Amino acid sequence: MGSMPTSSDASQFASSLRAAYGVYDTEPTSSAIRSAGTLTPVSRGPFEGYLVHANAVRSRRPALRDRWEECAFILMPLAGDIHVDHYDRQNVLTAGDMVLMDSHAPSTIDAFGRNRSVVLAMPRSSVSQLRPDSDRLFGRRLQGRKGIGNMLSAMLASIVDADAEEEMDARDSMLTLSVTMSLLDRLIENRPDSDSHRRSRAEAEIGKMRSWVVEHAADPDMSIETLARRFALSRRSLYRLFGEVGATPRQWLADVRLDEARKWLVAGDPRFRTVSQVAFAAGFNDSSHFSRLFKRRFGVLPGSLAR
Repeated sequence: MGSMPTSSDASQFASSLRAAYGVYDTEPTSSAIRSAGTLTPVSRGPFEGYLVHANAVRSRRPALRDRWEECAFILMPLAGDIHVDHYDRQNVLTAGDMVLMDSHAPSTIDAFGRNRSVVLAMPRSSVSQLRPDSDRLFGRRLQGRKGIGNMLSAMLASIVDADAEEEMDARDSMLTLSVTMSLLDRLIENRPDSDSHRRSRAEAEIGKMRSWVVEHAADPDMSIETLARRFALSRRSLYRLFGEVGATPRQWLADVRLDEARKWLVAGDPRFRTVSQVAFAAGFNDSSHFSRLFKRRFGVLPGSLAR
C-alpha cells in the first residue's frame, strides 16, 4: 500500500468525494487515529471510477443524482478491510471481496484502519439484466478469494494496475464489460424461486433474532443453544436457517455483539467509562478476548475508538 496522506488531507478527502459524487459526508471513526484519505481517478475501457486510500474515516452518501444517477458500482478493497452498510445489509469486506452498490440507495463505508480500495462504475441496466429481482443483488458480499470470484477480483485489480497510456478500443471495452458481467452472473447465487423465498424467510427470522440478541446482549450465558430454545428451533434447524444466508449462528452472534460494542464506542456512550465495561455490556466475559475479536472484525483495537 502506498503512503497515507497527512492529517491535513482529511478535509480535502471530504471535498474530493463531494467534487466526484456531488454529496458526501465524512467523519473520523476514531479520535485516537489520524483520519485521512485520497481519491485518484481511474478510467479504463468500460469503467470509470476512483482508487481510494482511506484511514480511520467513515464516508456516508445519499442516493446519487446527475452523472451517477443510473450507475451501479463495484466496490473492492485491494488492501485492508472496510465495513459497508448498503440496502440495510452490513458486510465486512477483506482484500479481494466485492459488493455491488446502487446509485439509487444510500450507503455508509467505514475504513477503521488503513485501506486501499477501488470503486468502478457501470450502467445500472447491466446489473438489472442479470436477474429480474436485481435489487437483491446490491449490498451483498461477493467472495473474491477463490474460484470465479478470484478470477473477477484479479481482473478488476488489473484494471487499476494497468498502464494509463495503454488504451482499450471500443471492441476491447465491450468485451471487458461482457466478461465482467458474465463472471458476476456466475458468482452471484442463482437459486430457483423456492430458494429465494426460503432465503427471504430466513432473513426475516434472523432479523427478529437480532432484535432479541441486541436487547439481551449483556447476558454472558447467551449461546447458540439459548438462541435455538428462544425461537423453538433445534440446533440443526438453527444452523440450516443461517445456512440460507451464508452464515453460521456462532459467528453471527459474536458479530452482533461486536457491532453493538462498536456503536457504543463510536458514540461515546456515557454509560461506559472503560473498554472492559463495553465488553461486559456486549456479553463478553474476557476483555482481552473481546479486543482480539474486535480487531479481527474492524481492523482496530476497541480502545482506539473510545472517546
